[in-house]
Amino acid sequence: MVAVEFPILGTEPLSVEFANTLYGLGDPVDYLRVPEWIDLWFAETGHRANGAMGEDGERIRALRDAVHAVLSAAVEARPAESGAVQCLNEFAAAAPTVLRLDWAAGAPVSRWMDTVRGPDAVLGRIATCCIELLTGPRAERLRRCPGPGCSMFFVKNHPRRRWCDPSCGHRDRQARYYRRRLARGASR
Repeated sequence: MVAVEFPILGTEPLSVEFANTLYGLGDPVDYLRVPEWIDLWFAETGHRANGAMGEDGERIRALRDAVHAVLSAAVEARPAESGAVQCLNEFAAAAPTVLRLDWAAGAPVSRWMDTVRGPDAVLGRIATCCIELLTGPRAERLRRCPGPGCSMFFVKNHPRRRWCDPSCGHRDRQARYYRRRLARGASR
Protein backbone atom coordinates (compact mmCIF):
# COMPACT_ATOMS: atom_id res chain seq x y z
CA MET A 1 0.00 0.00 0.00
CA VAL A 2 1.23 3.49 -0.87
CA ALA A 3 1.73 5.77 2.13
CA VAL A 4 -0.53 8.79 2.23
CA GLU A 5 -0.32 11.95 4.30
CA PHE A 6 -3.66 13.66 4.66
CA PRO A 7 -4.13 17.41 4.87
CA ILE A 8 -4.26 18.76 8.42
CA LEU A 9 -6.60 16.71 10.63
CA GLY A 10 -8.15 17.35 14.00
CA THR A 11 -8.46 21.12 13.86
CA GLU A 12 -11.73 21.64 11.98
CA PRO A 13 -15.30 20.35 12.18
CA LEU A 14 -15.65 16.83 10.78
CA SER A 15 -17.55 17.97 7.68
CA VAL A 16 -14.84 20.54 6.84
CA GLU A 17 -12.07 17.97 7.18
CA PHE A 18 -14.13 15.59 5.05
CA ALA A 19 -14.51 18.21 2.28
CA ASN A 20 -10.76 18.89 2.48
CA THR A 21 -10.07 15.34 1.26
CA LEU A 22 -10.44 16.89 -2.20
CA TYR A 23 -7.37 19.10 -2.09
CA GLY A 24 -5.84 21.56 -4.51
CA LEU A 25 -6.85 23.76 -7.40
CA GLY A 26 -7.06 22.76 -11.05
CA ASP A 27 -6.33 19.05 -10.82
CA PRO A 28 -7.10 18.31 -7.17
CA VAL A 29 -5.78 15.34 -5.21
CA ASP A 30 -8.58 12.99 -4.14
CA TYR A 31 -7.63 11.49 -0.79
CA LEU A 32 -10.65 9.18 -0.96
CA ARG A 33 -9.92 7.56 -4.33
CA VAL A 34 -8.34 4.40 -2.89
CA PRO A 35 -10.27 2.09 -0.50
CA GLU A 36 -7.27 1.78 1.84
CA TRP A 37 -6.97 5.57 2.04
CA ILE A 38 -10.67 5.83 2.88
CA ASP A 39 -10.25 3.36 5.74
CA LEU A 40 -7.13 5.18 6.92
CA TRP A 41 -8.82 8.62 6.82
CA PHE A 42 -11.76 7.42 8.89
CA ALA A 43 -9.40 5.72 11.35
CA GLU A 44 -7.19 8.81 11.68
CA THR A 45 -10.18 11.07 12.30
CA GLY A 46 -11.51 8.70 14.94
CA HIS A 47 -14.70 7.91 13.01
CA ARG A 48 -14.10 4.31 12.09
CA ALA A 49 -17.27 2.29 11.50
CA ASN A 50 -17.78 -1.39 12.13
CA GLY A 51 -16.30 -2.91 9.00
CA ALA A 52 -14.30 -1.37 6.20
CA MET A 53 -15.44 2.00 4.94
CA GLY A 54 -13.42 1.68 1.71
CA GLU A 55 -16.01 -0.74 0.33
CA ASP A 56 -18.47 2.18 0.17
CA GLY A 57 -16.08 4.39 -1.82
CA GLU A 58 -18.60 5.57 -4.38
CA ARG A 59 -21.16 6.61 -1.76
CA ILE A 60 -18.46 8.22 0.38
CA ARG A 61 -17.13 10.28 -2.53
CA ALA A 62 -20.71 11.29 -3.46
CA LEU A 63 -21.25 12.64 0.05
CA ARG A 64 -17.82 14.33 0.06
CA ASP A 65 -18.60 16.00 -3.26
CA ALA A 66 -21.96 17.22 -1.91
CA VAL A 67 -20.34 18.55 1.29
CA HIS A 68 -17.63 20.24 -0.80
CA ALA A 69 -20.26 21.80 -3.08
CA VAL A 70 -22.39 23.25 -0.27
CA LEU A 71 -19.35 24.57 1.61
CA SER A 72 -18.13 26.17 -1.63
CA ALA A 73 -21.53 27.77 -2.15
CA ALA A 74 -21.50 29.08 1.41
CA VAL A 75 -18.05 30.71 1.19
CA GLU A 76 -18.92 32.15 -2.23
CA ALA A 77 -22.25 33.51 -0.89
CA ARG A 78 -24.32 31.81 -3.58
CA PRO A 79 -27.11 29.22 -3.43
CA ALA A 80 -26.02 25.60 -3.33
CA GLU A 81 -27.00 23.23 -6.13
CA SER A 82 -30.20 21.37 -5.29
CA GLY A 83 -28.59 17.99 -6.02
CA ALA A 84 -25.89 18.59 -3.41
CA VAL A 85 -28.46 19.70 -0.85
CA GLN A 86 -30.62 16.66 -1.58
CA CYS A 87 -27.63 14.31 -1.25
CA LEU A 88 -26.70 15.84 2.10
CA ASN A 89 -30.26 15.54 3.40
CA GLU A 90 -30.53 11.91 2.26
CA PHE A 91 -27.36 10.92 4.09
CA ALA A 92 -28.48 12.76 7.22
CA ALA A 93 -31.88 11.05 7.11
CA ALA A 94 -30.37 7.59 6.60
CA ALA A 95 -28.61 7.77 9.95
CA PRO A 96 -30.97 9.34 12.44
CA THR A 97 -29.85 10.21 15.92
CA VAL A 98 -31.78 10.63 19.12
CA LEU A 99 -31.13 12.93 22.05
CA ARG A 100 -30.59 10.98 25.25
CA LEU A 101 -30.57 12.19 28.81
CA ASP A 102 -27.79 10.92 31.06
CA TRP A 103 -27.76 11.76 34.72
CA ALA A 104 -24.24 11.30 35.99
CA ALA A 105 -22.44 12.98 38.87
CA GLY A 106 -25.62 14.72 39.99
CA ALA A 107 -26.12 16.79 36.83
CA PRO A 108 -28.24 16.08 33.76
CA VAL A 109 -26.32 15.85 30.48
CA SER A 110 -27.74 15.47 26.98
CA ARG A 111 -25.96 13.32 24.40
CA TRP A 112 -26.72 12.51 20.79
CA MET A 113 -26.78 8.79 20.05
CA ASP A 114 -26.81 7.13 16.64
CA THR A 115 -29.79 4.86 16.06
CA VAL A 116 -27.91 2.87 13.40
CA ARG A 117 -24.39 1.47 13.29
CA GLY A 118 -21.74 1.11 10.63
CA PRO A 119 -20.92 3.29 7.64
CA ASP A 120 -24.40 4.85 7.51
CA ALA A 121 -23.97 6.20 11.03
CA VAL A 122 -20.60 7.74 10.21
CA LEU A 123 -21.75 9.24 6.91
CA GLY A 124 -24.94 10.51 8.54
CA ARG A 125 -22.85 12.15 11.26
CA ILE A 126 -20.77 13.94 8.59
CA ALA A 127 -23.91 15.15 6.78
CA THR A 128 -25.46 16.32 10.05
CA CYS A 129 -22.25 18.09 11.04
CA CYS A 130 -22.28 19.94 7.71
CA ILE A 131 -25.91 20.98 8.12
CA GLU A 132 -25.25 22.19 11.67
CA LEU A 133 -22.18 24.14 10.52
CA LEU A 134 -24.03 25.87 7.69
CA THR A 135 -27.04 26.76 9.83
CA GLY A 136 -25.26 27.54 13.09
CA PRO A 137 -23.23 30.42 14.50
CA ARG A 138 -19.97 29.26 12.88
CA ALA A 139 -21.38 29.58 9.33
CA GLU A 140 -20.28 33.19 8.99
CA ARG A 141 -16.72 32.20 9.95
CA LEU A 142 -16.39 29.49 7.27
CA ARG A 143 -13.59 30.37 4.84
CA ARG A 144 -11.59 28.96 1.94
CA CYS A 145 -7.85 29.34 2.30
CA PRO A 146 -6.40 32.08 0.04
CA GLY A 147 -2.96 30.43 0.07
CA PRO A 148 -1.28 29.81 -3.29
CA GLY A 149 -2.62 26.55 -4.75
CA CYS A 150 -4.66 25.78 -1.62
CA SER A 151 -8.37 25.04 -1.66
CA MET A 152 -8.94 23.96 1.95
CA PHE A 153 -11.88 25.14 4.00
CA PHE A 154 -11.52 26.26 7.60
CA VAL A 155 -13.54 27.92 10.32
CA LYS A 156 -11.94 31.22 11.29
CA ASN A 157 -11.65 30.81 15.05
CA HIS A 158 -9.44 33.85 15.64
CA PRO A 159 -9.87 37.39 14.24
CA ARG A 160 -6.36 37.37 12.76
CA ARG A 161 -6.57 33.91 11.20
CA ARG A 162 -6.30 34.14 7.43
CA TRP A 163 -5.07 30.73 6.25
CA CYS A 164 -6.04 27.11 6.84
CA ASP A 165 -2.64 26.46 8.40
CA PRO A 166 0.45 28.54 9.20
CA SER A 167 2.34 26.75 6.41
CA CYS A 168 -0.04 28.30 3.85
CA GLY A 169 0.62 31.73 5.33
CA HIS A 170 4.34 31.07 5.08
CA ARG A 171 4.06 30.04 1.41
CA ASP A 172 2.01 33.18 0.71
CA ARG A 173 4.65 35.43 2.33
CA GLN A 174 7.41 33.62 0.39
CA ALA A 175 5.54 34.13 -2.89
CA ARG A 176 5.07 37.86 -2.21
CA TYR A 177 8.75 38.21 -1.27
CA TYR A 178 9.79 36.43 -4.46
CA ARG A 179 7.55 38.71 -6.59
CA ARG A 180 9.01 41.83 -4.94
CA ARG A 181 12.57 40.59 -5.54
CA LEU A 182 11.72 39.76 -9.14
CA ALA A 183 10.17 43.21 -9.67
CA ARG A 184 13.23 44.95 -8.17
CA GLY A 185 15.54 42.88 -10.39
CA ALA A 186 13.55 43.78 -13.51
CA SER A 187 13.64 47.51 -12.71
CA ARG A 188 17.44 47.62 -12.52
